[in-house]
Amino acid sequence: MSAKRQGPPFFANGFRVSLRLQTALLIALFLGSLSTLGFNLVKTRVAPEHERRTREQLRAASRRMAQRAETIERPERYANGDFSRLNRDLTSITAEVLADFPGVEGGFYLGDGADRFGGYAYPTHQPPRKDRRRTDPPPLESPYLRLQAKESLTIEPGEVRWYVRDVESSRVMMLTEPVGRRRPAAWSTWLMVRLIDHKQLGNQVRRYQTSTVLSIGGLGLALLLLVNLGRSLRRQRLEQARLRDELRKSEHLAALGKLLAGVAHDVRNPLAAIRSTVQLWQRLPDTARTPVSLDAVIQAVDRLNHTVTQLLHFSRADQLDRQPVQVNQLLEETLELLAAHAADQRVALERDLADKLPTLLGSANALLQVFLNLAQNALQAMPDGGMLSIQSRLDQRLGQVEVRVGDTGPGIQTADQAHLFEPFFTTRAGGTGLGLALCREIIAQHGGRIEHLPGDGPGATFRVILPTQTHASP
Repeated sequence: MSAKRQGPPFFANGFRVSLRLQTALLIALFLGSLSTLGFNLVKTRVAPEHERRTREQLRAASRRMAQRAETIERPERYANGDFSRLNRDLTSITAEVLADFPGVEGGFYLGDGADRFGGYAYPTHQPPRKDRRRTDPPPLESPYLRLQAKESLTIEPGEVRWYVRDVESSRVMMLTEPVGRRRPAAWSTWLMVRLIDHKQLGNQVRRYQTSTVLSIGGLGLALLLLVNLGRSLRRQRLEQARLRDELRKSEHLAALGKLLAGVAHDVRNPLAAIRSTVQLWQRLPDTARTPVSLDAVIQAVDRLNHTVTQLLHFSRADQLDRQPVQVNQLLEETLELLAAHAADQRVALERDLADKLPTLLGSANALLQVFLNLAQNALQAMPDGGMLSIQSRLDQRLGQVEVRVGDTGPGIQTADQAHLFEPFFTTRAGGTGLGLALCREIIAQHGGRIEHLPGDGPGATFRVILPTQTHASP
């Protein structure tokens, strides 16, 4: 009992999928990895844009806070160290302005000998319960804000100080700006926004880790699928070659069956002629053996020998000896062999052979038989003269050599064109109907094809297409 043929393996454990599904998975993994990389690229482009917008917001908020603070009455040197009233006024300004800027916290730095913060507000954020009474900036950022605010007390009106700092697990943007035109200024605004806090940073790290793992995994699986896809395609190509060989053998056997069915008819007539002639010799005296009767027996034997020879060629077409072959050389030899015959029939020979044709891998004798057969058929179609043309061309894109054999005879009837290459089909009296069938078998064994080209005018043209040596099937 024969083993059941299995499809191409996908993984070593025996899991198998179709070639179409493998291709779909490969495309999906590639697009998924590409999308992940694109997402990361977009995120890296969005971050600078986010910083630019944040700078604009901080600048607008600081300008409004500084303008409002200029209207507050400033007690000289904050008598008795009582900052409560000033702090309330500054806090009201800060809270009112920052209410229009979500995520921004800020206040004022009091210079002029005070060296302290005041007016802190973060109106769009609910601080933790333990920090709800905070009046100063967050403790981790306070040293940086104090230093930056002191530096800004002496800068020119309209200028600001910018800094973007990494404070532990957060990235913070800070802005300070002096209030009023006096230098050094008595106060300065400070504003701060967290570009990335510790939660966002953790999420971003996890997102990048996940996307990296997915991308590497997707590319690895895509590589595995690509390798397996290549193996599947190679296996499929070998299987197709095997099926083509089996199909050719099946067609060959079917053609041989038709040949055997037609042999009886094609051989019986010569045998009957020989038998009747010999029987006549038996009944009549020896003088009945005239040269005419002997020629009839010899012609019948030659006809039988010709038929048997073609049958042998047909049956052995798949056992051809393959060597490098020059097509133009075979065509020139064909024309030379038929030159005398063509001259007797007043048929002109026309050649149009391409220069520097590449070699073919095949049997020179078999291909010569094909070209001779086609040319002889053309001559038989022009008993009263005409033109026999032979052309050769090279299709470099497809790696094929094309040969055309045409005549100016009466052509082939449309009803007969579909049966031209069938064994024992012939429209000529005395023909065996094996010539074109044998040509088709030889060309198929060389990996090519032969066909009749219907034309608008008189005559018939046959085209033979053969692969070059570098494009021949293995």
